[in-house]
Amino acid sequence: IQGTQGGPAPRTSPSARRHAKMSVSPAGQQMELEAMAEMFNKMVDQCFKKCVAEYKEPELNVGESTCVDRCVHKYWGAHQKVQDILQKQMQAGMGGRPGM
Repeated sequence: IQGTQGGPAPRTSPSARRHAKMSVSPAGQQMELEAMAEMFNKMVDQCFKKCVAEYKEPELNVGESTCVDRCVHKYWGAHQKVQDILQKQMQAGMGGRPGM
């Protein structure tokens, strides 16, 4: 596949390809950006509360770092599963036709 400059087309994530097909309006893009920022802030808040008992040192210790890594991984995985389910429900509601 060729890109616009004659070279190879840039790789995109499945999520980015899905969004490109759906042609989201600027207002929709703004709402999605705000939703992602809110999700990120909630994730940071929840994982910090769960993993950092006392904030005494400027760096996370190994246990805190491992906990945060696992927490973020689980939170993001759950978010992705919910997004996939919602996407399938939206497509089923539109007769299975993506991009409409």
